Amino acid sequence: MDNNVKKSSVYILDCTLRDGGYYNNWDFESDVVNRYLQAMEAASIDVVEIGFRSLPKPSLMGPFAFCTDDFLETFNLPEGSKIGVMVNCKEFLTNEDGPVNCVKKLFRKADDSQIELVRLAINFNNALEAEGIAQTLKLLGYRVAINLMQSHGKTDDQYLDMGKKIAAWNALDVLYFADSLGNMIPEKIIMVCNSLKKGWNGPLGIHAHNNKNLALINTLVATENGVSWCDGTITGMGRGAGNVSTESLLLELNLRGKHVGDATLLHESVEDFNSYKTIYNWGFKYLLPFCIQ
Repeated sequence: MDNNVKKSSVYILDCTLRDGGYYNNWDFESDVVNRYLQAMEAASIDVVEIGFRSLPKPSLMGPFAFCTDDFLETFNLPEGSKIGVMVNCKEFLTNEDGPVNCVKKLFRKADDSQIELVRLAINFNNALEAEGIAQTLKLLGYRVAINLMQSHGKTDDQYLDMGKKIAAWNALDVLYFADSLGNMIPEKIIMVCNSLKKGWNGPLGIHAHNNKNLALINTLVATENGVSWCDGTITGMGRGAGNVSTESLLLELNLRGKHVGDATLLHESVEDFNSYKTIYNWGFKYLLPFCIQ
């Protein structure tokens, strides 16, 4: 290996097909998916969170809501990117079979799956209930992350205490916090990062929403304060104000010497998702004051 080859110091996790699926019921055209996967590999995106891994549901939902191993085997997945799925912990915790049995029903051993990373989505206030899910997935051989939703409005001590308690599981590889309402400002991001680091000494991640048009700024501030995993979606596809756009995040991290990927190689996929944007119209909207003339 060439020792002069640069490496990224910050990982980008793209969750377009998972987060964007709320608009089209997780039913994406195969040609759009194939161009997207090719773009992920070309641009050196580190992790592709390709969808949810959900329990069977009576309602009609597209395949990216379930991401079965058999379904994923039909795609030419990027070799240079880790493939991840997200689990909605509430769905497992409220199921009559219990969370551990739900995991065992839906997941093979990691050695028999193309999935490497499983991310657990759960509200901050309920996060400790996810321990059994995390432990079971770790025993199956997966890398496991947790995404603490609705992480706003907590005190320094609450973040510190949560970091300590999750660290004690010895089951997680990455601890994410999510600005679910998009109402955090950079000063708050710094406080959360510093507080979590006092209790958790593993990799930190951020999932930012763009309600205040601060998602990109907040994510970059987080990378200056200990965060090494960042979420994005192509064109920022996500509910309401949307997320950080992967193309802008990659461009900025590359300019800062923190990521080796080339944002221009996402161009074809950006065009595809811009077509979706004309239909679903996500993104930050300025609220202009009413003017009397």
